[in-house]
Amino acid sequence: MTKTYQSIISLLTERGVSFETKHHEPTLTSEDAARIRGVALCDGAKALVLRGKKTGKHWLFVMPADRRLDSHKAAILAGESVSFAEDPEAVTGCVRGSVPPFGSVVGLQTFCDQRLAEHPIIHFNAGSLTDSITMAYADYERLEQPTVVDFVQDVTS
Repeated sequence: MTKTYQSIISLLTERGVSFETKHHEPTLTSEDAARIRGVALCDGAKALVLRGKKTGKHWLFVMPADRRLDSHKAAILAGESVSFAEDPEAVTGCVRGSVPPFGSVVGLQTFCDQRLAEHPIIHFNAGSLTDSITMAYADYERLEQPTVVDFVQDVTS
């Protein structure tokens, strides 16, 4: 168990949040995680660490795992052009693919795409490629208090 995993478990427990944990084989992609968890890809909370190209500041952007980031929308929110952090582990202490949707735990401001709220239950890697947490989206939003906005690409038919 990682320090980040333990911090999230402590936060959820202290705040009386109902949640489930699952230990599993390493998952390197959102698709792998959904398959191992036995859930729909869209119910996963994908957390991306972005870096401002001008200031070097980092932010956490959380969205349904089946969606893609709209870099233009993210840049408007950040107030500058953004790119994916080169080394998320250096920023968060979590290896790529294990960053949880709790920026407050890893020291980052959190933006959450409004579409994640359409999923009553969310699933995410919790600072580990082998440990997942399942919890209610409403509890996530109440605890994390992210800025909830639109920043994913529009789906075209």
